[in-house]
Amino acid sequence: MFTLKRQAGAVIGRMFLSLITVYSVFSMPTRFGSQAQERALANELKVTASFAGKAFIAVGESFELQLSRLLNSNEGRPAVVVGQTDLTDLMIVGTQTLLFQAKAFPLPTGETTVTVYLVTPDDNWKELASFPLRVVTAAEASTVTVPAETPEASGTKSNAEQAQTAQTAQTADASAIQPAAPAAGQTPAEPVRRRFGFDKFEMTPSLNLGIKSQFAETHFPDTNKPARPTFADATIQGTWKSEMARGTLQMQQQFDIVGSGFRNEALRFAEQGVNARKIELSSYLMQFQQGTRKFTAGHATFGTHRHLINNFSSRGLTLVLPLATHFDVSLASMNATNIVGFDNFFGVDNSRHRLFSGILGFDVFANHPGGMRFEAGVADAWFLANRQNFTQGKINDSERSRGTSFRVLAKDKSERLRLDAGFTRSQFVNPNDPLLNQNAVNVVQTRQTTRSAHYADASIDLVKEFSFAIKKPAATQTNSGDSNQQQQGTQSAQTTQATQSAGEAKKFNLTLNVKHERVDPLFRSIAAAAQADLQQNVVELVGAFGETTFTAAYTRFNDNLAGIQTILRTNTQRTNFAITAPLQGLLSLRQAAQPNPLLPRIGYAFERTRASADFIPIGGGFNQPGAIPDQANTNQTFTAEWQFSNFHTSYRLNHTLQDNRATGRERADLQNFVHSVAVGWNPLTTLELNFETSFEDANNREKANTDRTVRFGFNSTWQATTRQSLNATFSTLGAGDLRRTNNSRNAEFDFQWSYKLSRESENRFKKVQAIYFIRYSNRFARTRSFVENVNNLTRLNTFNTGLNFIFF
Repeated sequence: MFTLKRQAGAVIGRMFLSLITVYSVFSMPTRFGSQAQERALANELKVTASFAGKAFIAVGESFELQLSRLLNSNEGRPAVVVGQTDLTDLMIVGTQTLLFQAKAFPLPTGETTVTVYLVTPDDNWKELASFPLRVVTAAEASTVTVPAETPEASGTKSNAEQAQTAQTAQTADASAIQPAAPAAGQTPAEPVRRRFGFDKFEMTPSLNLGIKSQFAETHFPDTNKPARPTFADATIQGTWKSEMARGTLQMQQQFDIVGSGFRNEALRFAEQGVNARKIELSSYLMQFQQGTRKFTAGHATFGTHRHLINNFSSRGLTLVLPLATHFDVSLASMNATNIVGFDNFFGVDNSRHRLFSGILGFDVFANHPGGMRFEAGVADAWFLANRQNFTQGKINDSERSRGTSFRVLAKDKSERLRLDAGFTRSQFVNPNDPLLNQNAVNVVQTRQTTRSAHYADASIDLVKEFSFAIKKPAATQTNSGDSNQQQQGTQSAQTTQATQSAGEAKKFNLTLNVKHERVDPLFRSIAAAAQADLQQNVVELVGAFGETTFTAAYTRFNDNLAGIQTILRTNTQRTNFAITAPLQGLLSLRQAAQPNPLLPRIGYAFERTRASADFIPIGGGFNQPGAIPDQANTNQTFTAEWQFSNFHTSYRLNHTLQDNRATGRERADLQNFVHSVAVGWNPLTTLELNFETSFEDANNREKANTDRTVRFGFNSTWQATTRQSLNATFSTLGAGDLRRTNNSRNAEFDFQWSYKLSRESENRFKKVQAIYFIRYSNRFARTRSFVENVNNLTRLNTFNTGLNFIFF
């Protein structure tokens, strides 16, 4: 009992500390840095408001914001904040306009400020303009009258009259923001109310309750009998999503649960066996964000340092916090493996099986985010042998790693030059593990090792957005009507012809990437998947011309960096090239008005890999024939795709050659040819037919034998009515060698009929669905060996049915 109380107290304490952390983070000032830096923007992008110059607008009145020019994709996106509420998602975004329809979300009455920001791709908010705004009720708007005066009248007024007019206007403006008593017979407008104190409060639950059963089956022979010939199980899948906002503070939560009535299908059965719960928490995430500050609890991904902590996914706590205009920090405390379940809710219960990491970032140029950025990271991780990753098998050794890393990112203002480089120093050891030692006496402990890893990736856009004018054939227009219409039609035709003669522009881009990476022998970091004892260099060209894309790369890498003479060292070189393009664009630079559907989209990929030994190791049996590797492998793939209105087809050819050049194994070569054809047809809008076939030959030159495999597949889907559908799938595979010493055949057939009932309503159960299905499956397999006189035949027929209820 004392242990349970202590564990409960620890959980409550961690939740309390988390709430304190969230409160302290989001109670800090909203923005850092000077307003002058935030308002600095190239090309003088300006914003005008439709309500500018007005004394007020009424509740329910829409307004529009106009941009002075179009925004490029690399500049970012506009954002609109009214008071402390971000209303960008409620705006109707045009090419250069942002329209707010107040009927969907009425603004609160009173004085406020409309601020327009430019949010850059790296999430840097730059203020473009701000406008004062007064919102009054409809009753108040009807009682306010702002005098209008013509230039002539204003010129004839006396000084006393002009002063009286100005005083009247000021009084009217002041009364516009004061609550006015409703006129007789009028109902005062209701003030805008928050739900539970939030400006935005949305909940999206989802629940799927199912019953699946297998009510009949036949099998042959008896050894092919399933473990559960018949069964009936209940299943559950549920999701709870909620989103809340108050001012600039946004909160999102999502919880997912799964369950099964059959314990062997429970989420954690592989880990806990008969003790596994039938209903478990599969994942959850709680996120609190205000501007660039963000706190998360649950399943998340952390880290961008390649060799220290890189996209590490697990359950835990993360925090992103700006410290000043140039500095920011990211912190994480996570479980060492990806876990599921209700226990260990925050993922940090076990101090010997968790990870701590922090990354400090420094942006050199505040007005050019990402122009020059330095990052320093640290990580300390423990891993226990008796704790396995939910998606992986059990690991039989404990691990501990600690390390630091430094990273630099740089790019010029045009982003044509980019650099990403990093250095990591990691200390790794396998701690003493009694479970692994199993009470052995003479166990030699592993030594603690400290190793380094570094990389540098540089990119330069040799050609960026270079335009080629592609002429299109001029269209002929026929105009009818009176002389004015004919004249207008002639001018329109001339404009159209001029536009078409100018043509459409195809853009050409060419980028050069140079990469270098070295990882020392015995390097290891628990939070990053890095291959130790490796050095590689890559030169790559990536280009695009319109819809045509191509890539060419050369890679060279080797292992055994220490040059140990008793260990094999392999030098590997890889050359690859790939291109995909519409055939019409390759044959002619002239773009037709209507593309020819007979010309397909084609693709070709080539890869050649050469691996050979750098020297002959001492001892170890490397003097045997074929022990020293020397291979040259090639892999080529060609594809072609045709797309018509209700018909599509594709062809794929793949050829691989493994050329063994090792001494004594020159004939040990393998060659494969694979031909694949796929056809799809939609004769009706409710009917879809797909056919696929493939033919493969695998030639072993050393044994002078060829294995042949032929596959055929067909599936169809028919939406018979709005409620019922039928699906049929058939596939068969035959394999054997040309010597006729063995062959095999497998066939699978599935047929399913499903029926759906749905009900829409206005109450809290917005959607209720019931889906019933019945399925028949047939499995057939035969294997023959004429040399060993083997003939195996298995058959299995099953009948399944199920019923699912989907709520919300």
